[in-house]
Amino acid sequence: MHRVEDITETLWGSKVSPATISELNKKAYVHIEDWRNRPLQGGRYPYVYVDGIYLRRNWGGEYENVAILVAIAVNDDGFHEVLGAAEGMKEDKAS
Repeated sequence: MHRVEDITETLWGSKVSPATISELNKKAYVHIEDWRNRPLQGGRYPYVYVDGIYLRRNWGGEYENVAILVAIAVNDDGFHEVLGAAEGMKEDKAS
């Protein structure tokens, strides 16, 4: 059995095919890019934290490790805000 089908059955009580997940991902990526390119309107950010995590992904039948880089800020009111996220080559200063 495919992992995608196992996960969707556990989460929602029914299986969803990998093709359906792929189509949903394509629709979601449009919204993700809009979010990533939005203007920041939170004012000043006295604190910004940048970190990364390595995930293993299947891309075209090949598995590879990718780093997901995330920037989280604390605004003047003390609230945390995710400023951005991007796939990077490494979890390092250059990325």
